[in-house]
Parts: sequence; C-alpha cells; structure tokens
Amino acid sequence: MTLQRASIAVRLTFGLGLVALLIFGATATWLQRALRAQLEAADAAALRGKASVVHHFVEEAARSGDRAALFHHLDDLGIGHDGLHLWLLSAGGESIYGKQAPTPQPAGRGRVGMPAIEVDVLTQALPASSPWPGGMVRVAMAAQRREDLLQTHLATVGVVCAFGVVATVVLSWMVTRRCLRIVTRLSDEAGSITPQALRARLTEPPPRVELAGLVRAFNRALDRLEGAYGQVRSFNANVAHELRTPLASLITGTQVALSTPASCEELRATMASNLEELELLNAIVNDMLFLSRADRGDRAEGLEEVHLDEEGDKVIGYCEALLHEARVQAERVGDARVICNGPLVRRAIVNLLTNAIRYTAPGGKIGIRIDRCDGGVQVGVDNPGEPISPDVREQMFDRFFRADALRGAVPPGRGLGLAIVAAVARMHGGTVFAIRSGTNNRVGFTLPLGHDAAAFEARRDRDA
Repeated sequence: MTLQRASIAVRLTFGLGLVALLIFGATATWLQRALRAQLEAADAAALRGKASVVHHFVEEAARSGDRAALFHHLDDLGIGHDGLHLWLLSAGGESIYGKQAPTPQPAGRGRVGMPAIEVDVLTQALPASSPWPGGMVRVAMAAQRREDLLQTHLATVGVVCAFGVVATVVLSWMVTRRCLRIVTRLSDEAGSITPQALRARLTEPPPRVELAGLVRAFNRALDRLEGAYGQVRSFNANVAHELRTPLASLITGTQVALSTPASCEELRATMASNLEELELLNAIVNDMLFLSRADRGDRAEGLEEVHLDEEGDKVIGYCEALLHEARVQAERVGDARVICNGPLVRRAIVNLLTNAIRYTAPGGKIGIRIDRCDGGVQVGVDNPGEPISPDVREQMFDRFFRADALRGAVPPGRGLGLAIVAAVARMHGGTVFAIRSGTNNRVGFTLPLGHDAAAFEARRDRDA
C-alpha cells in the first residue's frame, strides 16, 4: 500500500512522526553543538589559565635564578591532570622542558605521546625577563575526556529523541483515530441514505468545525437530489396522466367506429376527432422534446436581431380572441432590441400572456413590460390578482405544475407553458422570475446583455 492510497489516519500519523523526527533531530543537533562549544570554551580557558601559571613560575625563576625549582613547580602542575602536557621552548625551538614527544603544533589541534593522543594546544611567548629570551611556553591538554562526554551526551540525546519520536507516532495514531471517528460516523450516515429514504440528512452542525462546510454541501446536494427524484416521480405520473386522456379517447372512438356500421361522414368525423387527439399527443411530445433539449444544455440557434416591442404587439394580436373571450385588455409597455431566437422568445411571451389571461378576472388589464435591467433585458407580464404564494412561486416553472390543482380545481392546459418559458430563458443564458409589483403579479424572463444588438454586430463582423 503506497502512502497516496493510505488512510487519512496513516498519512497524518506518518506526517506527524516525520515532523517529530525533524524537530527532535534538529534539537539534538543544536544541543550537541552547544555542548561542544561550551566544553571547548572551558578547555581553552583552562589552557590559558595553565599558561598564566607557567608565566608566573618562569618570572619567579628569573628573579631567584633557581631553575630546578621552576622545573619542580612545572612537574607539580601536572599532578592530577594526566592529560596536561607542558613545554618550554627556546627561541630556536629546542625543548628546555617537556617529557612527551613529538612536540605538537603551535596552536589548535595536535597529537602527542606514544600511542599518540589528540590534544588542544596553546603557545604563548615567555616573559621578556625569563631566562630564555624569545622562548615560548606551549601547553597541551588531552581532548579525549571532552570527546567521551560528547559521545555519551549524543547517545543519551539520541535515545531520548528516538523515544520521543516513537511516543509521538503512537500518540498521534491514537489521537488521529479518535478525531476521525466523526468521519466514520458521517460515512455511516451517508451510507444509510437510499432512494427510499432521501429525506435523511447528515447531522448538522457536525462536532468538528472543519467538516461543517462539507456536511452543508452534502446536505444541499441531497436536497437537490430529493427534488430531482420528486420531479422524476411527478413527471412520470403527469406524463401518464396527460397521455391517458387522448389515448383513451382514441381507443374508445376507434372501438366504437369498428363495432358499429358507420357511414363515410361518420367515419370522417371519427377520424377528425382522432386527429385532434393525435395532434394533442404530438404537441405534448414536441414540448417534452424541447424541454429535454433545454435540460441537456442546448443553446438557442438562429439568433437574429429582434425588436421586442414588435414581438409584444404581435403576441397581443395573436391572443386577441382569448383576450376578448376572457373580457380583459392587454397592452405593451417599453421596447428593446436583443439578439435572440425570435420564434422561441415569441413563444415564451405567448405562454406568459395566456397564463396571465387564465388568472385575470373579467375587466382586468394585463401589461407586457419590456425593461432594461442590471445585466440584461427583462420581459415580464403583469396581471392583477392575489399574491402568488411561496409554494406556488417555487414550483410554478416545473413541468406539469398547475396552481389550480393545489386547490382541487381541474385547470385547462397541460402545465408546460411556464416550464417552456424557463427553458427558453436557459437556452438564451437568462433566468425566470415571479415577483409582486404593486397590486399585480409579474412573471417573466430575462435575457443577458450578451444577447444585445452590439454583441450581434460584433459577432457578425467577426464571422465575416
């Protein structure tokens, strides 16, 4: 198993162990170097102290002239210091005093004795009043004790660091496993969510702040999934309901025509009735295919410059019979030029107007409003009436949704009009809206500024 495929607990433990190794290693290195510096400084101070004592003895010998006493004092100086070595050297470098050979180098590190041992060396000039003008005193001290102490310290620190790293890894594993129990619990909760239990959600807020965003996003995804499942279920039921009536009419009419003798006129009437039902079926199928194209992400084609004021007037003329029958009036307010698929936009306006006619009381007045808004062009249809409830506003652009059905009425139409409006808006990169404007309800769609005349001219010049 590679580290990339390892569990989060393993990777966190490995990472924390590596961090602990680096920290303990760096600490051990620093401690070792600091101790070495302190010991070397102490040894250097000891060498300077011994050299000062030798200077004192040499000055006394110069005053008394007793060299034997000087050499005796120098011998006494080494008592209890097996690693201490002294030399008195003449100006020519000849040894005046000193038992070990070879004489080490003047300063720094050297080797002395047989077998040779490493020593620290300090060389200083003898006082001018000494019996040996231009002579030197050379002091050497064995470095073995210091190195032994450093080795012992290094071994001790190494053991402590190794124990610290192991303890860090073990404790990290335990703490990480404990902290990640919440992830296991959330996984169990997510695993319990099935198509039959889509209302279940992950516990929110979770005990760990870091997981709050993930849990919220997952629950929102479940909300969308539940809504999509609900739409699929209602879609299947609505499609079956919409197709059942014309199919039943076709089957019944055909069965009657086949079971009884009929004249040519009666057969023609039956066929005409069947044709109406077939046209209704064809319209439903075409609408569903159009909606599926929009859901698939298809964009509007055949874009051209369209005067929305002219389209609004055409729609009012097209729906004149419906307006007269419902005893309502309609007017268009505002104008704009956009780049769009004219027939699709006209179809959306027709659907908005017919929907407004259906919910406007006799004597009412409907307005087709075309406005420039922040980010695009807004096309809406106003009609007087009761405010749209939040539940209806949330579902009114869904397929086969009919507000009258919530009140137990049998509404006309197929419930696809506003869904087609939403599809047209999406295919043009726009959105739909349903708002309250004074005493009117305004339902409509927007087209982004990317579909205005300037963009069309730029695109046409680029293509040319």
